[in-house]
This record gives sequence, C-alpha cells and structure tokens, in this order.
Amino acid sequence: MNPAAFFADYDAFGERRTGGEGDAAAAAWLHARAAATGAAAVLVAVPFTRFTPGAARLEAGGAVFEGLPLFDGGLTAGISGALGPLGSDAPIGFAEMDPAAASLPGNAFARARADSRHAGIVVALRTKPDGLAPLNAHDAEAPFGPPVLQVAGRDSLRIGVLAEAGAAARLVVDGLRAPGLTHNIRAALPGAAPPLVLLTPRTSWWTSTAERGGGVLAWLTALQALAGAKRARGVVALATCGHELGHIGAHRAFGAEPALVAEAPVVIHLGANLGTAEDERLTVRSNVVGLAQRMAEALVAAGHPAPPLEVVTGGTANGEAHEVEHRGGRYLSLIGKNPWFHAPEDRWPVSVDCARAGAIAQAVAAMAVDLAAR
Repeated sequence: MNPAAFFADYDAFGERRTGGEGDAAAAAWLHARAAATGAAAVLVAVPFTRFTPGAARLEAGGAVFEGLPLFDGGLTAGISGALGPLGSDAPIGFAEMDPAAASLPGNAFARARADSRHAGIVVALRTKPDGLAPLNAHDAEAPFGPPVLQVAGRDSLRIGVLAEAGAAARLVVDGLRAPGLTHNIRAALPGAAPPLVLLTPRTSWWTSTAERGGGVLAWLTALQALAGAKRARGVVALATCGHELGHIGAHRAFGAEPALVAEAPVVIHLGANLGTAEDERLTVRSNVVGLAQRMAEALVAAGHPAPPLEVVTGGTANGEAHEVEHRGGRYLSLIGKNPWFHAPEDRWPVSVDCARAGAIAQAVAAMAVDLAAR
C-alpha cells in the first residue's frame, strides 16, 4: 500500500467528526478498503447523542472571541460577569490548556469542572499553529458542569490580559443535543483459536490526517497481510467511531462482544499520531511482559529510528487501549506525538511523515502475522 496515495485519499474526506457527513463518507470508504483485503467487513450502526454546536463566543474588552462549546459541558444563552483566572472568584474563569489534557476519563480538567464555582469557563487550547484544538468529551452521553467555551490558542494572550484585569465579559455557549448515528467497522478473518484483535479509532474533531490516518494505514496494512498469511487463529479488526466522545464505538463493540477482550491473545491498539511530521517520538506500551520490546525491535527492523521509541511495560494505557486494560485484557499499544494535535491544520501533506508511517504499518503487520500464527 502506497502511504502517500493513502494519506491523500484519507485527507480528501475533510472533517471526520462523529455523526457528520465526513464521518459517513469516510466510514463507507474504509469499509470498502477493509472488504478489499478479503476480510468479511460490515458497518455496525452505533446510535448516540449528537451535539451540534450553536452560538459560542466570549465578549470582553470590546472584542468577540468565537469558539466551540465543550461537547460534554453545560450550555447557556448568556452569562455576564467579571472574567478572571480559573480558580478565582470571578463568575467566568479562564485558563490555557493542552488539547491532550482530557485524554483519559476522570482527567484533572473534568474534576476541576465538577468542583468549579465559576458560572462559566473559557479555555484557550495551545497547539501548533495555535488553532482551535478541542478537548475530547469523555462524558458526552452525560454532560455536566458549567458551560465551557473552547477558543483558539492564538486568542490566549488577549483573553489572559483581560482575565488578569477582571474585565467585564459575556459568555454564550449554546447548541443542540439530538439522536445521531455513526458506525464502527468490523472486519473478520476466520480461524480456530480465539481471534487476534486489531483496534484503531477512525473519528476525530477535524480532518486529523496525521492524528488518525497513520493508525488506519497500519490497521489496513496488517489486515491485508493477515488475510494472506497462515493463521492459527482468527482476526477481528475494529475501526471504532466516537473516539473524541468518550470512545463510544469501543464501548459498544466490547459491550456487544465481551469475549473479544477476554479471550484475545492480545489487542493491538493503533492509536494517535503514527507517523507525524516534526516529532518522531513513539510510545510502545503493553501489559504483556516482553511484547513492547518485541514491537520496538520490529519497528527498527522496518526502518523506524530507535532513539525516539519509548518502550513501556504496564502503567496506565491511553486511548482505546485504556478500554482494553479496564476490561482486564492484554494489549499492545502504539501512540505517537503530534505538534498539530487536535488542530484543524493537521492536514496532508504538511503534518505527515510518510516514511515513518509506512515503517510503522509494516512493523505492525509483521507483528500481527506472527501473533496470529501462534
């Protein structure tokens, strides 16, 4: 599979936000690509509560700062009061944040929202090039806390000055929650023993070409290699929806088929940022002793540089690997870094390192074939 052609195709669908037009088109495309490997591929409907953003802005100091609501926060048609730093007594609190700050359930920001005395909160998300990089909404099915406005990092300095001065402000965070529909993709290859599971998220806030595309490339490459290999066990490959909304696709998939996690020899989690430009760091983590090191060796053999690899056994798994760990399963997880993380500017060809993405995909395929033969 040619990585450059793959990423160009992947990027063409535009935004992949769960439940939107780009989501549906990208799901159909990936379903067709999975079926073309020879696997039995199906689209699995996932109903969910879809949030459509409405008016979302901060008015302060004679300026208007437009943004996005936090998808699992409260809503308001308008709150007026002083602006101040997060944790102050001001009715509207302000803070800078990294878009990865909400990467796990029960994260520090979620706890701060639950304990907040602010009537509303504004967060500026800092990432390259300081565009609007939303926080994941782990509680999208059960929103809570005060209304939160997310604004671009480039607005942080101006809003911070206004917050330090206690400027008068008005906050609007509105939107509509209604039934929505998205899809997981499940592709299966037959085998006698309990199946090896390949898992990658397929939805995101924007186009997210480097964030999600590298994982999807590795997923397809491994599935294609497995289809043509001698296997002692079956394979189930899941490309799940709702990553940015609390991993709802993985929740539904594992809820419907609990044996996938319980019986799988390992779930290979192909997480975010596999082959991003400008940052070669890659964390290889497993709760199976020795497996992360084997994966690292396969990566180097495929052409990935060794120094940026962080090899970890145990600890807290991130992304959808956390769902596997939480259910007592065995996992092998790959997650990289991304200067454009969650930003709309994460687009082909600027944010992608094709050579590294291809090396990761080939290494994952080799590891998957080896594990399925056992």
